[in-house]
Order: sequence, then C-alpha cells, then structure tokens
Amino acid sequence: MKNQTCCVIGYPIAHSLSPVIHNTLYEIYGIDCSYTVREVKPGELKKFIEEIPQMNLRGFNITMPYKKEIIPYLSEDPQAKSVNTVAVREGMLIGTSTDEAGFAMSLKEAGFSYKNKRVVFIGAGAVTGTLAADAADKGAKKITLLNRTLAHAQEIARKTGAKVDVFDSSKSYRCIEECDLLVNTTPLGMEGYSAFESFAFIGNLRPKTLVCDLIYHPFATELLMEASRRGNPTLGGISMLIWQAFYAFDFLFGILPGAQDKAAVLQKIEDRQVPAPFVEL
Repeated sequence: MKNQTCCVIGYPIAHSLSPVIHNTLYEIYGIDCSYTVREVKPGELKKFIEEIPQMNLRGFNITMPYKKEIIPYLSEDPQAKSVNTVAVREGMLIGTSTDEAGFAMSLKEAGFSYKNKRVVFIGAGAVTGTLAADAADKGAKKITLLNRTLAHAQEIARKTGAKVDVFDSSKSYRCIEECDLLVNTTPLGMEGYSAFESFAFIGNLRPKTLVCDLIYHPFATELLMEASRRGNPTLGGISMLIWQAFYAFDFLFGILPGAQDKAAVLQKIEDRQVPAPFVEL
C-alpha cells in the first residue's frame, strides 16, 4: 500500500529521534512511507487505539509511559512484558519488543557477551525487566537490580531470579565491585533531570567493567565520563536506540538494516539540531 505512515507514541515525545532514524531508512530502501511523532497524553491511549482504523498506519513504536499499558489492546499475547513496536496487520495489532535485541547488538559491537557474566542494572522500569530477562536467557551468571524503591525490582526479580537492593549513589556495593556490566536504565543524568548525587557507587569498579547508560541526551553522560576517567570502557544509549529501531523496522517491513545503515543514521543525527532533551526507554 502506498503512502503509508508509521509513528512513535509516548509522552513527552516532541523531540524523539525516531523520525530521523526511520525516515532515513525509508530513503535508503525506497519505501513509500512517512514517520512522525504522536503525542499521547496520560489517559489518551484508548482514544489513539480507537483512531487507528481511520489512519493508513503500517505500525507504530512506543516509548514511556505506555510500553506495558499497550499490551491489553493487542490482538495477540506478545509474550514480552514490555512492548515497543506494534504492527497493524489486517486490522489486528501485533506487538513485540525489540529493546533487548537492540541492546544485545550494542553490547556485541562493544565486544561483550552476557554468558557467565555478572550484570547490575540501576533502575526497575519496563525496559529494565526486558533487559534483565534477556540477560538471564543469554546465560548471565548473576543479575542484580538496584532501585530506590524495591517493589518494582522485586517483581522483576521474581521473573528473572535477580537479586535486589535499595540504590543509594553514596554507597558502595559488592555486586558493583564484582560486576562485568553496569547499566543505568533510569533518567538520572539526563539533561533536564536530576543527576546522580554521588559517584561513590562506582568507586571500586574493576578496570574492565563495561559501564552503559541508556540515556543519549547528552551522548556522554556524567556517569559515562566519570567511568571513563577511571579507565573503564563505556557505552552510551544512542547505539541501543538505533539498533532497537532497526529491529522494529525489520518487524514492520521484513528488512534488517546493518552497520552501513547505522553510519548513515548517525550522520543524520549529528546533522540534526536537537532542541531539547528526550530519552526513549
């Protein structure tokens, strides 16, 4: 079908980088489709779903806060507990998660494998549960969740076998001292949001521990810069953002972009002036 559209929904959403990524892919692969943002304010998700039959919509992506809320509206059980991509197929809404595949590819590019590794996640949001489950499936030796409140972390732990503890940036943690991978999945450190009050929690990191931050505004967060100053390898959120979009593109169009496409997308992102902070988690 010609002149189809795709979009990303969420709130806030105005400064999402998803249109840059997907519209670049449409240009590369000659696909007659346009990609936009669709702000869906709290309480408006049902209204958006009801409007889909009037749209020429191929599919849509989902960012916070709707990755779990979308699930009851899907035509089939997505298996995943957090959904970031929905295809519209013959009136049916088919959902999936590409976050874990996107993050796993980012780790692969950085030369990291979960197998027999100790992993610590700071945060316990929807994406944390998805990534923790993938780490467990891929053979992580130990997974620990650190979160300011334990309720969400404990829910994820029940499904993944992870350990949990209350996060306090001024404390040191044995799990962090021993880990091979440390991942921040919270908005702490994002432009316009609160920063980490202290970096004492990474004071005893082993030199080879990979430190990741899912935030990409700024590209180099204070956490990553602090870890880099200590000699640790780091990985920012832009790589995951691009790869999860590539896997979403594959789900919608049956084409998986590669490294050359990533280079083209990165160039478009660098050329674009992003007027305000945004993170897609």
